[in-house]
Formats: sequence, C-alpha cells, structure tokens
Amino acid sequence: MLLFLSIIAAWDLSFPGQNSGFFDARYFFNPDANQLVYARIDDDASIVRYGPLTFGIGLGIETYMGQSDEEGATAFNVYGAHWNIRGTFGFDYRELLFTLFTDHECFHNIDMADTCGQYMNNIKLGVSNSIEPVFAETAVWMPAGWTPEYSLSAGVYRPSNASFQKGHIFDWSLHGEFDWPVLSAHGLLYGAKLHSDLFFHTDGGESSRYYGELYADHKVPSGRMGIFLRHHIHDTQPIRSLEGETSFGIRFNW
Repeated sequence: MLLFLSIIAAWDLSFPGQNSGFFDARYFFNPDANQLVYARIDDDASIVRYGPLTFGIGLGIETYMGQSDEEGATAFNVYGAHWNIRGTFGFDYRELLFTLFTDHECFHNIDMADTCGQYMNNIKLGVSNSIEPVFAETAVWMPAGWTPEYSLSAGVYRPSNASFQKGHIFDWSLHGEFDWPVLSAHGLLYGAKLHSDLFFHTDGGESSRYYGELYADHKVPSGRMGIFLRHHIHDTQPIRSLEGETSFGIRFNW
C-alpha cells in the first residue's frame, strides 16, 4: 500500500485542455427522403490529467438531410439530428488507452410531433491505440506498420427505466473500428477503414451494422483533410438503417 501511495504521489497533475476531433459531410449516391447529405462534427477534450489517468468530455452532432420530393426540386430537407454526449475516464498503459465512459445518445426529429424519437444512455469499457503514419513524397507501403489503428468497446444500456431509455430495444453492444494506412506518396496518405457495431436486444434478438471506407488524406498544419468513399455493407439495426448505401465525403481532422 505504501509503495502504491508513493507511486501515485509522484504523478504530475495538469489541466491540458487538449482536444481532437473531426468534421465530415457526405453525399449519398442513391438519395431519397431519408438521405441525401449527412454531416457530423465530433470533438473530445482532455480536461484533467494525473499521471497516466485522464478525465475528459466529448460531444458529437450529426445532421440528417434528405431529398424532399421525387423531382429533387427541394434537395435539402433537414429532418433529424443525432447527438452524443460523453464523459470519459482513461488510463494510459504501454501505448494503449483503456477507457471507462458514459455515452448519452439521442435522435431528434425536426418539425414533428415527437421531437425526440429515441434516447439511450450506456456505460462502455474500451481500449484503443494510436499510430502516426508517415506522409512521404516517395511511395511508402504500410507507412505506420502492419498493425492498424483500432478502437474496441463493449457497452450496457443502463439504467433501464424510461427516464434513461426511450424508443429502442438495445440491451448491450460491441463496437470496433480498424484503420489501415496502406500507402503514402506525394504527400498523401491512402488507407482503408472497417467499422462494426453489434447490438443485443432486450427480447433476445440481435442486429448489426458494418461499413467499409477508402480514404485519401493530406496533412495540414492543424491536422488532416481528405476525401473518402464509404459503403454500408450490412445494416440491420432499427434506427436509420443504411443497408447497401454508398456515399462520398470530405473530412477534416484536428
């Protein structure tokens, strides 16, 4: 116990105020009333750091825009929004970040009688790594090595009463994302991503969502900017399913 206390007493306390995030907007190749352009901004901030421990908060906002008539006379029909509000407790260990976080997620309907279609609160455990790929002028294959950048998490939707959950049947879930930088050349980074979500329902059923992405990024002083092509390989989860949809987008990372 004394050894443990002496170790944590030697840790430094700081208030870094560092943040990281992204903005993206994507256009669907098969637009309809449910999807034409989606846009999302997401940011996480580290508030307090004590040795390897970090406390932070995060916010994500996604806006849904559809095509309001078959002729496309009115293209942008803003009909919904998706919010994520997070509180995160992290522990750095051997180049990995282990996290315990709460995630408040809600889907809002615009100009409808029930403006909040679904909301959910969950508690997640996760682990992630971070890699720094090389932006090279001459061709470099696998510029960050063979290990992808990844994030994995598992969550439970608790408390289960109506004050914390509405409009969904999720009981617990598994999530993963893998990012492979494949080629760096002429100052651009080309890579591929795979994202997966698996949901287990309160009635014993399950649903899932998988999408893949190809991207090309350019390094800028504030981070990265790039373009991407995303395809929803499989999507059976009940909230705004995008099964089979393909979109083209732009993204800015900081």
